[in-house]
Parts: sequence; C-alpha cells; structure tokens
Amino acid sequence: MSDGIRGLSLLPFLERNPGTFHLRFPLSSQDPEALAHSSFPFLLISDSDPTARVVAARVDTDGGDRVASLFFLVQKDRYRLEKETLHPVTNVEVEKAWQRAGAAYRTIGEGCAPRFFEGQSGANGILSPFAPLFFCKEKRKYFHPPCPRCGRPLALCADDAVLAAAGLPLYSASLERHLFCEACAGSAGGNFYAVEAGSGSPAVLRDRISLVREFGRVGGGSSCETGFPCPACPEREECFGPSLKALARIVPFSFYPFHAFAFDAMSLCGPDFLALLSGAGAETLAKRLESAGERGRAALVRAAGDASPLLFERGERRFLEILYLKLSLLGELFDSLPSGERPAGPPEFRPSVDRAWVALGAARNLLPRYWNFRATVLDIGRYGEEDASGPGVPGRDDLSFFGVAWFEALLANAKQDGVAVRRALSDRLRHPPQGEASPFHGALDPGSPFFQGNIFFEPEAASLSEGTAELWNGALAAGWSILLAGAGKETGKGRESITSEIRSLRARVRERLFEDATPAALPASGAQERKAGPAAQPRMPGAPETGDDADAAIAGILDAILRKWSADASAAGAPPPRQPKASPPRQRPAPPAGDDFMVKTVVLGAQSGPPRAAGAPLIASDPAPAPREPAMRPPAAPAPTAAPDDTMEKTMILRSGNGTPAPSRTAALPTAPPPAADDFLDRTVILGPGKSGVVPPAPEKAKDAKEPEPPPAGGPDAGFDLEKTVIIKAPPDAGKIRRHGR
Repeated sequence: MSDGIRGLSLLPFLERNPGTFHLRFPLSSQDPEALAHSSFPFLLISDSDPTARVVAARVDTDGGDRVASLFFLVQKDRYRLEKETLHPVTNVEVEKAWQRAGAAYRTIGEGCAPRFFEGQSGANGILSPFAPLFFCKEKRKYFHPPCPRCGRPLALCADDAVLAAAGLPLYSASLERHLFCEACAGSAGGNFYAVEAGSGSPAVLRDRISLVREFGRVGGGSSCETGFPCPACPEREECFGPSLKALARIVPFSFYPFHAFAFDAMSLCGPDFLALLSGAGAETLAKRLESAGERGRAALVRAAGDASPLLFERGERRFLEILYLKLSLLGELFDSLPSGERPAGPPEFRPSVDRAWVALGAARNLLPRYWNFRATVLDIGRYGEEDASGPGVPGRDDLSFFGVAWFEALLANAKQDGVAVRRALSDRLRHPPQGEASPFHGALDPGSPFFQGNIFFEPEAASLSEGTAELWNGALAAGWSILLAGAGKETGKGRESITSEIRSLRARVRERLFEDATPAALPASGAQERKAGPAAQPRMPGAPETGDDADAAIAGILDAILRKWSADASAAGAPPPRQPKASPPRQRPAPPAGDDFMVKTVVLGAQSGPPRAAGAPLIASDPAPAPREPAMRPPAAPAPTAAPDDTMEKTMILRSGNGTPAPSRTAALPTAPPPAADDFLDRTVILGPGKSGVVPPAPEKAKDAKEPEPPPAGGPDAGFDLEKTVIIKAPPDAGKIRRHGR
C-alpha cells in the first residue's frame, strides 16, 4: 500500500507569534449569528472557476497591522465539472493541471507571479499540496483533521487498490476523493471520509458531519502534528455533548489536501473593471453582483468606488478613450495566454472572462486612475497538456476564449450580458455574412448586438464620425478574425500577427483620440482656457491726460498691445500668452521738496527714439525703419534749481513696424538743452514686444564703433513696427521725489 498524501502544513504561517508576521484569512462577517450559519466563513472573492476559488488573505504584523493583501487561488473540495462529457476529467487530470500551472507561474514575470512557500515546489519541480485544514470559529484556531481512532493526521488515499478493496471509486478514474488513516486502514474499523457520502455508499465511508462528531473521541494524546485544540478546550463538553455545537463551530477551510497559489491582491474582476470603465455606477454594479451571489466582487467594486473622470467626459472622444482602454486590457490578456497548441478540454475547464483580474495603479497619479492598470488571469484550466506540434502559437481553445473575451469586453453592458453576446456570436458563426466579415453592418443599427453604442454600460445612440466608425468596425473585424482562428476556420493567426494587429489598432485609436484634442474637464486649479479673439485695434491718441486718467490711458494702450500679440500667436498655432488684468491707478506720490530734483529713466525694451520736435503730434508715425547708428549720450548739463510747481514730461516709445520710414540716425544726437525752470523730472518709459523686466540703459560707445547689423525681417513682430510717443503732462503737484538724506 502506498503512502497517503498528507501535504505541507500551513499552521506555522497561521500562528500569531511575537516578533513575526503571520498569515490570516479574513472572515466574511464579524456577526456571530452569521458566522454560526456559514459553512465557509472566509471572505470568498470569486467562485467562478470549476476547480478553484479565490479567497482573500492577509499578511499581518504581530500587532495586527496589515503588511500585504493577497488572493489565494485554492483548490476546491467539490469540483463543478460534469461527469458525462466528451472529455472526461479525473483527479489525475486535475492534478496535472495544477502541476503545469505551477511550472508556468514560476516562469512568468514578477508582476503576475504568485508567492511560493518553502517546500511548496520541490527540487524536481513537483508541486506539493498543503495538508487538509479545519477551523474552529469559536476559538479562531486552525488544525489538521486527526484520525478519530489514533489521533494521527488523516491523509488523501490515492491508492486505487485500497479504494477498490473498500468498494470506493478509484482515484485515477473519478473526481471523488477520500481521506483515511494510513495506520488504521489495514485494521478492522478503519473508515474513509468524504465531504459528502451518497445514500448508496459503503458503510466504511463517512461524511464531513460524521467526522466532526467523531472528533469528540480524540483524546489528549493526539499527535502534535495536527494542532487539534479540542482536548484541552474548556468548552469541549458543550461542543461534543448533547447539543453538539461542534457541528456549527468546526468547518473545513479545505477538507482534502489542496494546492494553492498566493497572488498579490487585485483590485477588480475583469468584467467589473470594464463595466465601471464604461460608465456603470459602483453601487448599481455592486447590487447586481450581490443579487448574483458574488458578494466578494461586490465588496471590491464598492472599495474601488465610481470610476474617476476620464480625460474626455463626453462626446466622440469619450467613446475613443473607452475603446482605447478596452483594447489595452485585451492586449494584456492576450500576452498572458500560454504558448502552445493543446487538446480541447471540457468547456468548464477552459479559460473564462470572469477569471481575468485587474490591478489598478496608485490613486494619486497624473493620469486618471483607469489609465494605470495591469491585468492577468487567475486560473489553472488554461494550462492544459501542450501538443509539441504547435509550439509558440496559442491553442485553438485559447484563441476561442480570447475571441469571446474580445466581444464581451466591447459589447457587454447593462442591456446585454456576456450570455447574450456569446449567443450572437454563435448565430453569426452558424450563419456567416456573405463576403468579407468586415465591416459589421449591424454596427450602425441600435437594435444589433454589435451596435457601436453598446460600448457604454448604458447604451447610447449618438452617431460617430466616419473615421471613428471605421475604427469601431476595425475592432469588431479583428475580434472576429481571432474567433475564426479559434474555430479552425482561419489559419495563419500566430501570436506575433495578433499582437501586431492589436498594437496597430490601439495606435490608430490613440491618434484619433488626441487629434486636435482639448480635454473636456479643466484642471482642478480652476484655470480657464484662453480663447482667441479678434485683434483689438490700437486706440487713437487723445488729449493729454493727467493724474489717475494718465495711468488709465497707459493701461489701455498696454492692454491693446497684449491683445494683438495674443491674436497673432493664436493665428500662428501657438498657445496665446495669458492676458494680465489692468492694474488700478496708482496713488500720486507726495510733493517733493523744492530744492530736490532727479532724472529717472526706466528702459523696457528697445532703444529710445529721437526727441519730439516742437508741434509734432502726440503719437507720430515714423518712416520705414532704417539702419540705426549707436546712440550717443549727450553731455550732461548743469541742473538748475527746479521751481516748486514744475511739471513732468513722460515719454513712452513703443516699437512697431507699420509706420513710415524713420529718419536716419547716422549723426550723433544733439546736445540736450538744460531743463526749464518748471521742468523738474524727465521720465522715459520704453516698451517693445518680446521684452520684459527693467534693464539698464545701453552703455556708451565710441564714435568710431562699428554700426550694429539691423535685426532680421522675421523678428518677434515684423508686422507691428510702429514707434509711438505719448507725452503726458503731470499735474503741478506730482513728480517730485525727495533725495535720500535731504
């Protein structure tokens, strides 16, 4: 008789000891009443796989703080596989699938690989199972089931001869499994145990309820290997007495030895991610999942919350953005498929869309959260036996799965679920369209399952432009081509060709998405988009202004110049400069002392122009610009004492280019006459396009200095080269500044 399969123990990892981390399986509820009636009180995330389920797990510190969240892909006690199929599956095939999955997971990238325990994978690559694990809900203790007769740990019987002698189904020819005690099996009274025992089972077979009841016979000398807590428990009599509370308190985490892979926790199941991406509300989707019995997925949807706003919240670009992200998810799923042709297996054992999972990136990201994700498939069914005749090419089962996943990702919504999409695909396969499979003529029909508006969770009938409609038809045609390859009706579809087709389609959608795009939502800062408008015409000069009116006049001229620059920049395709608000009029300074004077020059931009001739207009048009000679500083003149009521001249020179030619400046500037007795302060303000800030005046140059070359014709603003001189007389009481120390 061969040894039974015991497996590795998870007890050392589940025990909470000081100074160490420990593994914990969170409970689905903390309500004692709910726990008492639950046969599997652990937080079940998904139960869609026929041979495995996804259970939530955590790694905690000795203080109870979470270090990491995990998803345990755990082998089931009851397989959801039909016994009568064209491809009968036995325990041997299931075991091989787990072994192949373990070998494949050890070779994939770090982001999708599970965490292996010490001893889980042997030196020869054989995957070892974990020992059966039971849980006491009252004391929150885990233990391995002991033999009710001798207290040794029970094991899985894989010996067909022993099973046949007991009148039980063979391990290698069925999906039924049995626990037994290797030491007691050869003696009278040795029993076998199963999760369920049918009415026609032999007398030596007991079910789970019988095993828990018989735990009361285990004495204090039971093996320490099991960690069985009941012999020393003060509530032993209450559990195994007349009330038999142990039947409600003791439940199996796994009745049989089990394989398990510990993955990093994922954020959402693939279909739920697609629904939220398409516009479904989190609470609405969670209630739909709860009504279908998917409470674990509903909890994840509520934790993720409503989808963050996309880059484009409405219109055709929203359609393109959703299409691009769905194609990105499909590309990642295709990359996760194993290579190699495999024989077709039973339908329940093949990959499925609801076993695809998505991990969202950090919530604090410059892009919307749904732009940062990775996807993988958590299952073992896709790792069938590889056929050496087709290495490197996805098998027909894998292509069929991916083709169905393609259409479900694009078309499943609140009005038609995955079943309706698969039914439409089956009808199309049975009655293929005449001629080419593309375009899908039903894409424009709101009543068709392939309607373009079905990409949204709540289908919309908005029309698309011709270019976007072509992209939608291209997406449907690509999926149909993959589906035909999976059905054996199209050849030459290798991994490279499919990958290239997906990337090309995504690139075309991306180009269309960001073609002359303006995001629908403004930044959170509240900054408003600048709108280009017609250029403002320069204001005509008016009568000389004084005081606050003079400041307002200057602000108006500056505003007109900036608005013209903005219009020119918009016409050239560049983002226009931000228009500053006009500053309020400044308060006049206090009158200076009568014996104080100072010449103050502020230069902003180009060199100053020639002095205004007597009687010239306030804003004069110069002739066309001519080569300029370096300006010579006039000799300083003695400054006479200014009268208390002197006035101030302000000179503003604005460089432009639409005027008449300016007079030649080859000769040196004449010597400036001394200021009049009533002229206390000269201020020169020079503004030019493309310059800002206060700069010092040009340094003096020798008379024989070479003439600088004129600026190129294509300067900052070749069409705006007009010199304007604005002279504003200050009131008698303004413009005097007291010298420091006077």
